[in-house]
Amino acid sequence: MLNVTEMYVALFLLLQTVLGANILHIAPIAVRSHHIWNRALAFGLIKEGHNVTMLSRFEEKENFKNFHIILLEGFFDKPFEYYSLDSTQTNTFLNIKTLYDFSLFSCEHDLATQGFKTLMNYPRDFKFDLIIIDISIQQCLYPLIERFKNPPVVAVTPFLLPPVLSHLFGNPLQAAYMPYYNTKYTDRMSFLERITNFFLIHFEILYRKYMAIPAESKLAKKHFGENIQSLDEIERNISILISNYDPILCFPLALPPNIIPAGGLHIESVKPLPNDLKTIVDNAKEGLIIFTLGSHLRSDHMSISKRTTILNAFAKLPQTIFWKFESEIDDLPKNVIVRKWLPQNDILGNSKTKLLITHGGGLSTQEAMNHGIPVIAIPFNTDQYANAEKLANRNMAKILSYEDITTDSLHSAITEILNNPMYSTNIKQLSQRYKNRPEHPLKKAVFWVEYVLRHGSANFLNLASRDMYTYQAASYDVIMALLMGLYLLYSLISFIFTSCKFIYYRVYP
Repeated sequence: MLNVTEMYVALFLLLQTVLGANILHIAPIAVRSHHIWNRALAFGLIKEGHNVTMLSRFEEKENFKNFHIILLEGFFDKPFEYYSLDSTQTNTFLNIKTLYDFSLFSCEHDLATQGFKTLMNYPRDFKFDLIIIDISIQQCLYPLIERFKNPPVVAVTPFLLPPVLSHLFGNPLQAAYMPYYNTKYTDRMSFLERITNFFLIHFEILYRKYMAIPAESKLAKKHFGENIQSLDEIERNISILISNYDPILCFPLALPPNIIPAGGLHIESVKPLPNDLKTIVDNAKEGLIIFTLGSHLRSDHMSISKRTTILNAFAKLPQTIFWKFESEIDDLPKNVIVRKWLPQNDILGNSKTKLLITHGGGLSTQEAMNHGIPVIAIPFNTDQYANAEKLANRNMAKILSYEDITTDSLHSAITEILNNPMYSTNIKQLSQRYKNRPEHPLKKAVFWVEYVLRHGSANFLNLASRDMYTYQAASYDVIMALLMGLYLLYSLISFIFTSCKFIYYRVYP
C-alpha cells in the first residue's frame, strides 16, 4: 500500500501528464461554423491550462494567451464554385461526390500553403503531447500525425454524426432509423425511404474508401513522401471521436463508448449586447426576428428580385428584423436592421426574440433549440435538409425552399409560427430537456481529451466491429449463408420430391 508521500507523488505525476499539455489542433475545414465549434473546444482546453496551436483558415482579430493560429492562407481567393445560393443540388448521390471533390480541392490548396510549410518546418524533435483533428473531410492531413511522432490523437467532427464517420469508429450501421444527413428523412422512414437510405449510406462508405481516400493518399504522398502510413491505418489508430451530436437535439442513436456525444459544446452563456444593438432591442416592442444564412452562404449574393421579395414580406410585419447582410443595402423597410455580423447566440437568448430564419446549419439550429426559439429553415445543401426536417417533424419549425420563396409564402410562414403557440411550446420543452444534463457538453469534451492525454489512448473502448469488414459487422455474410442454406434445403427437398414422384410413376405407371 502506498504511503501518503507516495500518493502525493503519484497524484502529481498524473496531473503533470494533463496540465499544460502542448496540443496541435488540426481544423482545416473551409466553413466558419466548423472553426467556431473547434475554436470553442480549443478555448475550453486553454481554460484548463493547455497550450493549443490550431491549423486553420480563419484568422483571429486579437492575440490570446496559449492560443496560436497557423493560417492556411488564400483559400477564399479561389472558392469552390459548387456551394452557393444558386447551386442546390438535389441528387443526393451526386452530393456525395461533390463533398469529396471539395475535400480534394481543399487538400490541393492546403498542402501548397505557406501555413502548411510552416508546420512541416517545425524542428524534427518538436513534441506535441496530443493532436486533435477534424476528420469530417480532408484525410490528406492525417500524415501530420506521423510527422510529429504519433502522439495520442482525438478525432472530432462538428458535422453532427454522419453515418460514415460513425461506422469508422465501429458503430454498427443503423440504416433503418439513422437518416442519411443529406436527406429529409426522419428516424421513422417508410420502406422505400429505408431502401434509399440504405443505399446512400453504403454508397458513401464505398465511395470514400475506394475513390476519395486513394485520391487524397496519392496527393499526400507528394508532400509527405512515398513511405507514409496508409491513411486507413492512421485513421484506425485514432481511438475516440468527439461529435457534435446530442440525442435530444437529434434523433436517438445507439453509440459505442468511443464516440462521445458533445452536441452544442460551442453554445456559450448569453452576454450583454453591444450598445447599438441593445438600444434597438429595447425599442422592439413587438419582438425580434433574426434572419441569417450562416457563416458560409452570403445574403448579399441573392438576386435583386429575391432580396426584394424577402424585404416586401418583412415590411408587412410589426416585429423588428435583424438581417445578417454582408454589404451595404438601400431602401430598407423601417423595421429591418442590417448588420454584417450579429452576435446570434446573444440575440437568441434575449426574451424578445420570437423567431430565427436560417439556412438550417447545425450550429444555428442547436442554438435555436438551446434557447427555445422556433425556426423557419431554408436549406441549401449537405446536412441542412436533415437539420430542418428534424425540427419540422417535431412541429418546431417550417421549411421553405429558397427557389420557391415568394412574399406571400414567407409572410405566411412567419405569421403561422408567430401566431401558433405550438411551435414555441414544443421547442421550449426541448430546450428544457437539453439543458437538464449532468454537465455542459464542452466540459465533457475537455474531459475526454484529457482522458486520452492521461492514458495515451482509448483503444480499449473500441467495439470488435471496428476491425471487421462492413459485411461482417452487419452480419450480411450470415444472412447470405442462411439464405443460401434455405435455398439448398429447398432444392434438396424439391429434388427428393421430384425423384420420389418419378420412381412412383415408374413403379405404378
